[in-house]
Amino acid sequence: MTQWNVKLPGADYSLTTDEMKVWADAGKITGTTVIVDQNGEHWNAKQVPGVFSRRDYVVALVLSIFLGTLGVDRFYMGKIGTGILKLLTIGGLGIWWLIDLVLIATKKLTDKQGYSLA
Repeated sequence: MTQWNVKLPGADYSLTTDEMKVWADAGKITGTTVIVDQNGEHWNAKQVPGVFSRRDYVVALVLSIFLGTLGVDRFYMGKIGTGILKLLTIGGLGIWWLIDLVLIATKKLTDKQGYSLA
């Protein structure tokens, strides 16, 4: 297993990729948290595969604000089935749109693979 050195204010932690995903889900690290690999190269946590979603938080938020009633935010996050339902119900008559908007804004909604948005 690959070990990563996670740089947080006041401390460094040696974590595996799976442990970093758990920390990302718990909000202990963000996409901009500095990670150092075994070769000493520095990365942002969102650049490490398997920790954060490939999809961008800001893009998802903007899509949700402007096109959320059409389900475009769900399509973007890979959730095609619920995107179609959201499109056909015009965002659940606005209620589903508002719920998704809040979930994306608070980073509680994950992509299809279950990864947090970075």
